[in-house]
Amino acid sequence: MKELIRKIITDALSDVPELPEIIIDIPRLKRFGDFSTNLAILLAPRTSKRLPDLAQDLAQKIADRDQGVIFSSVEAVKTGFINFKLKDEFLRQQIALIRKQGAQYGKSELGKGKKVLIEFVSANPTGPLHIGHGRWAVIGDDIASVLQAAGYTVEREFYVNDVGNQVEKLEESVRAVATGGEVPEGGYGGFYVKEIAQNLKNEVNQPTFRNLLLNRILEDQKRVLRELGVSFDRFFHEKDLHDSGQVKRAVEELKKQKVTFEEAGALWFKSQEYGDDKNRVLVRENGESTYFAADIAYHLDKFKRGYDQIINVWGADHHGYVLRLKAALQSLKLPVEKFKIIIGQLVALFRGTEPVRMSKRTGEMITLEEVISEIGKDATRFFLTMVTASSHLEFDLELAKRQAPDNPVFYVQYAHARIRSIFREGDEKGIHLKDQVDLSFLTHEAERALMRKLTDLPDNIITGARRMEPHILVEYVKEVSAIFHNYYHKCRVLSEDEKLTQARLALVDATRITLKNVLELLKVEVPERM
Repeated sequence: MKELIRKIITDALSDVPELPEIIIDIPRLKRFGDFSTNLAILLAPRTSKRLPDLAQDLAQKIADRDQGVIFSSVEAVKTGFINFKLKDEFLRQQIALIRKQGAQYGKSELGKGKKVLIEFVSANPTGPLHIGHGRWAVIGDDIASVLQAAGYTVEREFYVNDVGNQVEKLEESVRAVATGGEVPEGGYGGFYVKEIAQNLKNEVNQPTFRNLLLNRILEDQKRVLRELGVSFDRFFHEKDLHDSGQVKRAVEELKKQKVTFEEAGALWFKSQEYGDDKNRVLVRENGESTYFAADIAYHLDKFKRGYDQIINVWGADHHGYVLRLKAALQSLKLPVEKFKIIIGQLVALFRGTEPVRMSKRTGEMITLEEVISEIGKDATRFFLTMVTASSHLEFDLELAKRQAPDNPVFYVQYAHARIRSIFREGDEKGIHLKDQVDLSFLTHEAERALMRKLTDLPDNIITGARRMEPHILVEYVKEVSAIFHNYYHKCRVLSEDEKLTQARLALVDATRITLKNVLELLKVEVPERM
């Protein structure tokens, strides 16, 4: 809808040179209409006209261009804002369009012909996934889904850090426990190490023990992610970068760009020249390359694959890596404007007001698998996407399990189930929704509010894709559900008035389609009954 309004404004003001970006907002108060723009305020410095007069002139031009097709009113206010109210007949037409488009409603071709790679989770294969991994998994997966709904071709990738000190420490720890010894200093202890050691104790002397160990953990991580509804197109192994010589070649490329220096037997990247707080080691004095060097090689590989955009979703502990990695890529003359890093903040688990820090089963860190097992996939995904990735999340496990309106995922799913119950009741009474319906009977204020909100889905998908913020869709579907529940209580859908019943069934059907499309995009179950 916002794109349509922008086009009308652009066409109406085609004689205005260098038209600024047209911002369309939704007013907080109904009396200001359905949409508004501050365009007059942006244009005011260019003219000697008083702001109210300029706004009025622009409003008149836009209204003349529209010719009453979409807007029932285009009004300028003294502050310079121009407010738009959609025609009721236009809103009714959108209900018919939603029903016609069905599963395609809300999708766009914004990213048609563009390829995107999104890397997320990328947990070390040294233990079970925690709730933070779960948040990054859901956010990354939802970003990918929103981008796909906006027309992009998207690939999901998981980077497996199967080289380095943490892997060696894990192997030493599991070997020690499997053979009855003590975990070495700085090694991995914990319940999961004992479980793995027990399962692999007959394999400790195999030359492939490390691979068996890492594969066991990685397969377990994949299983838990599948339970969360997350799958990947590719698992990219750090070991392959080393085995293929890509890490050494990346270091050589940095040397050629004269952005390295040697000191104390090690090779360093001049990251301070790019604003980093210190220079970073690429190759240690013992000749071993660092994780940073491998990371540069990995991203070189990504750029060579020819994506239009490359996205990383990282945990909060990776915040310090952003500047140095972008600096290295910039020094290699790569188009870093195509590269975006999203830092996901931490999750705090609660039961009501009480923090949850330990697993009841193990007495250690609560795992993602335990959360999914306790509250289910749908609640886990919905709650983990409810706020922007850059904000800390307080996750109430008791609320997530509650079958009550204050549980947002229950509230949304119940809206869909309630709609399905209306149609079942209609079937029992011999009332069936027709393909062609006279929607002019939709005149109630609650009906208009619902029609108006349903038209926002395409805008929200486009905005979610552009900003890479899937929580926008969560907020939207919560709002649709609230407006629908209000409508349900104010307007009786099935009545003795056949034409009114058909019109209201059509509106309810459009609501069902909208809810279903968003929940499926978020990979949350769309229940028929609750």
